This record gives sequence, structure tokens and C-alpha cells, in this order.
Amino acid sequence: MSKQKNPVEGKVIYVLILVTLVQTIYPLSISNTLLALIGYQVLYMSLMVAGILVVRERPFYTWVLIIAGLVWLVAGVIYALNPLAEWANIIVYIVIAIFQGLVVRVLLHYIFTTRRVSRDVLYAACAVYLLLGAIFVPIYGLIETFTWFPEQTTHAFVDGLNNYDGVPIPWQTFVYYSYATLTTLGYGDILPATFWARSAASVEAIIGVLYITIIMARLVGLYAAHEVEEEVVSA
Repeated sequence: MSKQKNPVEGKVIYVLILVTLVQTIYPLSISNTLLALIGYQVLYMSLMVAGILVVRERPFYTWVLIIAGLVWLVAGVIYALNPLAEWANIIVYIVIAIFQGLVVRVLLHYIFTTRRVSRDVLYAACAVYLLLGAIFVPIYGLIETFTWFPEQTTHAFVDGLNNYDGVPIPWQTFVYYSYATLTTLGYGDILPATFWARSAASVEAIIGVLYITIIMARLVGLYAAHEVEEEVVSA
């Protein structure tokens, strides 16, 4: 009887490609062109579908992601039509964090339970790294949203190149800031200004460093174990 194929295998490459696209062409989302906005939304929905395919072996996760996708779609449309509906933006942040967190959990489980290095394992390792940066985008967005008050024009973050008086800092800014923090790049143009913002930034920087260290040790260990196993079999 052949071993059942893990749903991650053969599907994780789509997650990697889509999350790469979503996190690199996000400037399209601030375009005033309707076609560009629709295209970006379709791309993000495709990422959610790919995530559902990856976790489909776990029915609970599958239903959570399906519901999260539907809620994201409805709340996103409401916020697009009415930017003053901050409650809709908060919901979008929450469901995106849930979606990304569950996909990361499934991919990490696959990486740390597989017995040999394969292309899918490498794809999963890369996808997790990109998703870790993506998870902190809604986290920073929530911190900013709950900190910003119109009458005080206070922000959880300070952008030295842009003035956001009158509105919260947009999520597109946090995409850039999150990956600059995850990779410990630290240009210094955007700074966390509150204790919660600084705490979240510190956690992300630590996770970025630890993940690279741990995942490299895991992949090297898998490769070495496979080499030893082949030598034993051929002996």
C-alpha cells in the first residue's frame, strides 16, 4: 500500500509564488485604477485558495480559512467603499493574521516531520519566511489602528518621509517596514513610537534571526540523516 501524499507536496510552490507576488506588487493596491485594484484583490484571493489547498487535510483549518476568506472579502469591499469604516479594516487585519498563522503552522509541521529534504521542503521553508513577515503587517496595522486618534493625531509608528496627519498609517507602509524588520535591515525611515509597537518590532526581529538559524539546522540535519541512511542501505 503506497503512502498517502501530504497535501503540502505539490501545492506549496503555489503558496510561495503567490505570497512573493502579493508582498512585492502591493503598490498596485494604492493605485486609483480600478483594474489594478481588482487584480490585486484577485491575486490575494488566489493566495487564500492556495492556503486552503495546503491545509485541506485538516478539516477544521480548512473551514476556518474558508470563513476567513469570505469575511476578508466582505470586510475588504466595505472598507474600500467607505475608508472611514475602521471596524471593517480591523476585521480585515484579524482574518489575514489568522489565515497566515494557520498556513505557517501547517508548513512548519510539514518541515519538521518530513524525513528528507525535497523541493517541497525548500519551498515550504521559503514560504514560511515570507509569511512570517506578512503576519506582522496586520499586527502592526492593529497596533496603529488602536493607537491612532483623529483628535490627537498620534501614531504608533513614525514615518520620517510621509505625513499621515488625519489618517492612520496605511498597511502598505507596514509591508515595507515588516520585511525591513524581519531581515534586520533597519533603514530607520520608519520607527516604532509606542511601547507596544517597539515590542512587536523586537519580537519580529528575534523571530527573523532565530528562524534562519533553526531552519538551516533542520535542513542540514535532514540532508545528513538521508546521506547516512543511503550509506547504511547500500552497505
